[in-house]
Amino acid sequence: MFSKRERIIKKSVKAAAAAFKNRTPKIIMHLLYGAVDISPQNLVVWYVFEKDADLEAAKASGLCSEIKKETINNLISNGYPQEALKTDEKETVFFTTQEDVDRKADGDYRLYFQ
Repeated sequence: MFSKRERIIKKSVKAAAAAFKNRTPKIIMHLLYGAVDISPQNLVVWYVFEKDADLEAAKASGLCSEIKKETINNLISNGYPQEALKTDEKETVFFTTQEDVDRKADGDYRLYFQ
């Protein structure tokens, strides 16, 4: 069973990913982790694109910034503690590619995100 905070996160990230489902380059998956019930500032959200060139295009077009903003706004509007999110020293939302996971961890997501 998921905690209230975990349900807020899942709902918020799922909605953010859905908001961009028709945009290119495509987000191929998203994942999240962190001991958020102990310390909500430990939340980490990743969005994964297929290729390195896709990530570069998403950054250049402003898509990554839009996704990050949508994710943070969804979290706050769904009740996640705002003070636990992005500060000058800490980011909450990150981006990578399947190519990078394959290159650095032979496709092993667990190893890649350690």
